[in-house]
Amino acid sequence: MAKKLNLDLLNKVWALAEQGTEGERDAARNRAEALVKPHGYTVADVPDLLLTEGYLDEEPAPSAGGFTFYDMSNPAHQRAYAEAERKKQAAWRMANRAKIDEVLARYGSEEAVFAYTAEEKAYDAAIKPFHKKGKAGQCDTWDGEHFSATAKVRAALATVKPWPDNIPDAIAEYEYWEKLYDDRNIADSNGQWDYLTQGADFRHRALGDLINKELEARNLSDVIVRLRFQEASQGIYDDSASILRDLERLHEAENSQRLKSTSGDISPDRGSLAASVGKVGGAENRATSEAQNMGNPHGMDPSDLRSEERLSSTSPPLSKLDTATKRRAEVVRILQTAEGMRMPLRAVAQMVGVSPTTVGNIKRRIRLVAP
Repeated sequence: MAKKLNLDLLNKVWALAEQGTEGERDAARNRAEALVKPHGYTVADVPDLLLTEGYLDEEPAPSAGGFTFYDMSNPAHQRAYAEAERKKQAAWRMANRAKIDEVLARYGSEEAVFAYTAEEKAYDAAIKPFHKKGKAGQCDTWDGEHFSATAKVRAALATVKPWPDNIPDAIAEYEYWEKLYDDRNIADSNGQWDYLTQGADFRHRALGDLINKELEARNLSDVIVRLRFQEASQGIYDDSASILRDLERLHEAENSQRLKSTSGDISPDRGSLAASVGKVGGAENRATSEAQNMGNPHGMDPSDLRSEERLSSTSPPLSKLDTATKRRAEVVRILQTAEGMRMPLRAVAQMVGVSPTTVGNIKRRIRLVAP
């Protein structure tokens, strides 16, 4: 690296360039140019260099915490940053030579690594109608956006290849673009630039959004895949609300399915209402019933009687409950009400035409699957 610029000497030389004779001025300007050129400046920069008393030639120094701030409006900082980056890349190449060699061997050459793929070209062509050149100092846009694909841009990208409709397929395509980016980054000595074309970059980012929050998880496996994706992104994708929505929806579906299975597992009841009531007439059941129902011919207290009357008014006639499946479904319907859960098993059994044992089994299983 060139020695630090001698500002004192430059100041004396420039004084001659401004105040000396004609011959002295020309010689002084040439001398000044020779002094500043090794530092990346021209003669036109000399007045500013002297005005700032060398600020523009002061290289950045690490802070107490070890972080170096680069003022990219300062040419000296620009040079220091570029030099630091060259050293970092050289060190990275030495530590990752095997990775670089593997990538180059797989593609055949460095040029092949960076050659745009057919998909990249197709995606760029699809979004071209939405391109708008940015003004000076501004980014180009596609349908008004630079970083994320709008609905119109997404629709255009889908004409090349439809969007995945499930999380595993979206992950597979996302990882394809990640791999292409990583290969190019490795070949570029970890330069970490934008290595995908604009169309491919829009596709890549949109796939991340699909996985992160937009696609519906079909099962618990999808939820796990989504959560692992979010964790691996290190904060880029972190929509925890989508995980909660998935779990709540799957939990609700599981409870509903278990309730249906519970109803279907119960063996069909045989006989009519009279036969079912007759089963209670066994010695053991009769003794229990009489002990429970002394003083109340209905076997219920007044509040339970009112509950039975209300539920009876909403239940279909027994003639309509002509199959075991219908009778079981009616028991489930009654027991899913607060009044039905308070009623004695015998009362529900009489209303529907099943045995108290059947009602008891259904009641226990409903309690088991309740969240």
